[in-house]
Amino acid sequence: MDRRRFVWLTGSAFAASLLADLAAGDERDNEFVIEEGFEGEIPDFHTYRAKYAADAAKAHTGKRSLRIIPTEGKSPGGAYFKLDGLIDLSSDYEFSAWVYMSEDETARLYISARDGKRRYVKAEAAGGKAGKWVKLTGCVRRKDWKDTDRDIMLAMVTVGQCWFDDVTLQATTLPPPPIETYPELQATLYAEAARRATTLTPRGQLTLDAGKGAFAPDIQSLRLAAVAGHQVPIPADGFLTFAIDASEAMYVTGTVSLLPDKDLRPGLRAYVLCDSTLVAAPMVAADPWQGVGNPLTGPAPDCNGTRPPRRVELVQWLIAEGRHYLTVAGPHFRPGGVFERLEIRATDKPVDKPLYQFALLADTHIGSGRSTWMNVKMSDAVPDELTATLKSLRDEETAFAVIAGDMTDGATRDQFQTLADVLKASGLPVYGCIGNHDAYHAASRSDALELCSALFPGAKTDYYLGKPPIRFVTLDGSHYRAKDGSFLGYYDPKNSGGIGLKPEEIAWLRETLAADTTTPTMVVWHYPLYNRVGPSSCGYKIPSWARGQEVLKLLRAAPNVIATLTGHTHWNEVNDVEGIAHIQNAAYCEWPNSYRVFRVYPDRMEWETRQVANRGFVRESFVVPKALSWMISTGAGDLAGEVPLSLRG
Repeated sequence: MDRRRFVWLTGSAFAASLLADLAAGDERDNEFVIEEGFEGEIPDFHTYRAKYAADAAKAHTGKRSLRIIPTEGKSPGGAYFKLDGLIDLSSDYEFSAWVYMSEDETARLYISARDGKRRYVKAEAAGGKAGKWVKLTGCVRRKDWKDTDRDIMLAMVTVGQCWFDDVTLQATTLPPPPIETYPELQATLYAEAARRATTLTPRGQLTLDAGKGAFAPDIQSLRLAAVAGHQVPIPADGFLTFAIDASEAMYVTGTVSLLPDKDLRPGLRAYVLCDSTLVAAPMVAADPWQGVGNPLTGPAPDCNGTRPPRRVELVQWLIAEGRHYLTVAGPHFRPGGVFERLEIRATDKPVDKPLYQFALLADTHIGSGRSTWMNVKMSDAVPDELTATLKSLRDEETAFAVIAGDMTDGATRDQFQTLADVLKASGLPVYGCIGNHDAYHAASRSDALELCSALFPGAKTDYYLGKPPIRFVTLDGSHYRAKDGSFLGYYDPKNSGGIGLKPEEIAWLRETLAADTTTPTMVVWHYPLYNRVGPSSCGYKIPSWARGQEVLKLLRAAPNVIATLTGHTHWNEVNDVEGIAHIQNAAYCEWPNSYRVFRVYPDRMEWETRQVANRGFVRESFVVPKALSWMISTGAGDLAGEVPLSLRG
């Protein structure tokens, strides 16, 4: 086979012929738009902060590859194939490349486009390992193309020196993605599990073996499989689901017995869910570790942890009267082990009717396309899933929801309009907080206040809200600074001096706290005020992203501040420090795609952790090659908890 078949170099004649064939009904399935091995003349790439050359020192196949060298230190740089005139917007496409890193950094392969206003990433693959060829693969589906897409490019981007080889882009027909197939699979699973439903009574208990559940080996298939015997191995993307009927509302807990898989890479072993509530996220623990290349976003290293116990405790959670579905699911990047049994028991804790219930979300990042951070930010798919989540919360009589910042991905007017459309469709009151991604442009705050006015009581981005017996105080704190320390009101990458609160906001917070020192108060801000720092539950060394020490000092001085509700980091962490519960949400848009639900009582507040109900959304958000699963549960007590509504000692 001729390894060098880079078709856009053949000029407009090929493009015209291809489009004519498509118009005639020839889908050209598996037609290569790019098949480049860099053996002949090197294409004239568009570049950004990088230089490139053919290199015979390394090659995945053949004799040469393309070496890309960033020219501005540790800033990313790359080379870009220009694709305008070659992409048929009614086709699916797959793209891939082999990459070889000189050091432990991450390479990115992605397709981007301009939509008339800005450039955005449509689909991305990321990874790499020093001294080893690694294949990156991604896809763009026909439904993801927009009529406004222009200046389309396939990007090869790296932070350190990297070799790319055997780059391909081909038109193809892709199967439906998990986000589309899972709802049908879930209906099939639930229907089959319902045939074996069992009843849980107050102070009762159940022991469920695999034969009492419904088993689906793969999220991308609608096929269920029979279970032979009482045990079953849980595949990486498999589900074992049980139906239970609660005779009345009750608190429950229990254990799951799961024989560990031989793959002992640090991170998640399996999900255990009751409906969409996460009741266990057991981990394989290893000696302290961080991501390869980039400590936060780089892939997990090649290391093994210690063999975990078979028996895992579930948190205590509240189930309402009626039908519920318990699911043990694989962690995507390895098998979940052999399921042995699930034991559920009702506790003696009395069930009181809460005064009200509210939800906390963070980092929804509504936008165009998808991009990789630790895992995949599902920006383009968030509006539909967020609407579904808010409607579900409304249907269970949730009073309101709070989004703790980064509501949008790029702070553009159209993104705030999309958010406004979601809020209107949901029918649930929602309150907002400005994050760094919500404040990029000079017009961002005015657009947010105009289009999403219900998010901001009093038409202010700093505000307080009475929800007896609790008071909520929300801070903006996302004002971009220049290098000289002055505030810009927008983000200027060439004159960036950080981000923070203006002095008048500190004064407003001081006055607001002093005005009421008795009502239990929770402070909503985008940024964590405290990180515990150190090994997580699987050994990942949590960094400190805490900021706002002046704010924290004011909160500690106020005897009625009981909690802070934050986001920003995209990982799940809860810390009780000096009587203040610092509750840090993981991201909604990026795996683990979680949020929290709080029940408020006269004397306390109980909370639980949930995930987006569509497990296909969750699956597509996880980057299997990176195997970064630590952020779902970083310590004991971060899946469920309780905060007293009382003054601190």
